[in-house]
Amino acid sequence: MKFAQKCAAAGAAIALSAAGSLLTAAPAYAGYSLKIDTWGSWGQPCGKYYCLYYSQGLWNASWRPSSKVDNDLGGNKFSDSGSFGSAGDGKVVRNNAASMGNHTSNCQVTTYIYPHLTGDGNYLNRGYAGNLTEGNSYYHLRNNEASITINSCS
Repeated sequence: MKFAQKCAAAGAAIALSAAGSLLTAAPAYAGYSLKIDTWGSWGQPCGKYYCLYYSQGLWNASWRPSSKVDNDLGGNKFSDSGSFGSAGDGKVVRNNAASMGNHTSNCQVTTYIYPHLTGDGNYLNRGYAGNLTEGNSYYHLRNNEASITINSCS
């Protein structure tokens, strides 16, 4: 009888372990994504890959990273870009951006509502800029963005 109890306990432990593995391996919520290409961004200083600006129209303070992905914008701050205004200078980027630009030559740039590139998003094709969307229940990213990446490179 003791052998049967030990086998049952071991089986239950294995089953719980396997269930835990399945739960943590589930894919992240992809959400909805909306293209916001509005105007060309080649004339704006967008750093190596992309930029986020504090105000609409790529105005005022900006954040111009040198990496292809940022899983949590909470660790970054806007800085005065010199000739486009200083509003937002020193503020945290996460949940404070109103527009973004794509300075890549062959990739899309997508910003997401949640950290680690999950949830609803706004994206730009290469060389475009646009204002982050607001007021839409699915795509409200203006002052509501948490991560960003380049993707869909050709």
